[in-house]
Amino acid sequence: MQNKSKVKVIQREELSIPNLIEVTNRRDDWVLYGETNNYPDYLLSLLEKSAIHKSIQMGKQDMVVGDGFKLVDENAPIDIKTAINKFILSPNDTETLEDITYKIALDLIVYGGYALNVIWSKDKKTIAAVYHVDYGKLRVGKPDENGDVTHFYYSNDWSQYKKPGFEPQKMAIFSTDDRKDPSQIYICKEYNPVSAYYAIPQYSAAIPYVEIDYEIGMYHWNNIKNGLSPNYIMQLNNGIPEEEEQDELQRQIKSELTGHRGNKIMLTFGNSADQAPTVIPINTTDADKQFLTLNDAVLQALCTANKITSPMLLGIKTPGQLGGRQELLDAYDLYYSTVINKLQKHILKTYHKILAINGIDAKLDFIKAEPLPFVLSENALLQVATQNEVRDMIGLKPIDNNPAPAVPTPTQPTA
Repeated sequence: MQNKSKVKVIQREELSIPNLIEVTNRRDDWVLYGETNNYPDYLLSLLEKSAIHKSIQMGKQDMVVGDGFKLVDENAPIDIKTAINKFILSPNDTETLEDITYKIALDLIVYGGYALNVIWSKDKKTIAAVYHVDYGKLRVGKPDENGDVTHFYYSNDWSQYKKPGFEPQKMAIFSTDDRKDPSQIYICKEYNPVSAYYAIPQYSAAIPYVEIDYEIGMYHWNNIKNGLSPNYIMQLNNGIPEEEEQDELQRQIKSELTGHRGNKIMLTFGNSADQAPTVIPINTTDADKQFLTLNDAVLQALCTANKITSPMLLGIKTPGQLGGRQELLDAYDLYYSTVINKLQKHILKTYHKILAINGIDAKLDFIKAEPLPFVLSENALLQVATQNEVRDMIGLKPIDNNPAPAVPTPTQPTA
């Protein structure tokens, strides 16, 4: 009997990346946030997929919040200072302004926008309280006949919105002209020409590289876990089955041994005296180089998308760079002025609007968290900074007429 063989290649499944599609042609009263209405959940999941991506976004959040808030005009009247302090310490009955800012800063970074629940006073003349609302759990109500959005819908879990306890709650959009609803939703999102209703995060163009970073890690993890080569041939030597049986074997092997991050298998059938299956590894000698190239591409793409001028801001040294203190300080200042300051202005604009509605004519600013104390050693810092400079770094008031270094430089004893 003449030996015959037949070859089938089991390919890994295709990967698809969700896109922000705003769907308005369904019967729902809201605009779908993504084709299946779960795009914000996808954005949130990316934080847990890539260590680099999460480090960048969490770093942004810390830098935006900084060391809290300060009144721009230190000579403001006492009643203004009192009102500002009250707003900073208790914008609602359970949180400080810094607590709220941590939450809305993360929403602004992850989603590209944030939301506040504004509570009007009983007489509707002032704002009594503000609360953070998870931007990812809001959906924009369909516009009215004039094209205006007048309501939002909130659900704690949109994947279960038809179940009891998760039904969408209709909430009025914030308006100083129409205050009949005591609880309103204030939305802030960065402008983009791509979407009419929902925000797009700054890093959106680099989302494929977040996925690549995740797949690289899981690929290595699966290979270590399975103890198999990344690609191999499996020869089944007990005859050539019918086409339907071949397809069933293919499905079973793919289910057990492959996946979009698993192995690629070439499955062959043949007649042979040896009835045992044969597994033939296919060596990929340049795999390490390929992964190194991919890792470099991921880092470069994520840094570019987030406008990070130096990977040192993430604690990553790149080959050929000495990574001096001055380089880190210069990179920090540039990143702060081009990225962080812009995000802070979005938030401050909202806070100043609230203060103005409440009749408080004053401006807040963020207290910048300086990296200098962490870059220089304590002794080195004391040698190059004046006492007042050191006091300012730790939040103390300056001492008059004190230009001298905090600690005098030791002198050599004279004979």
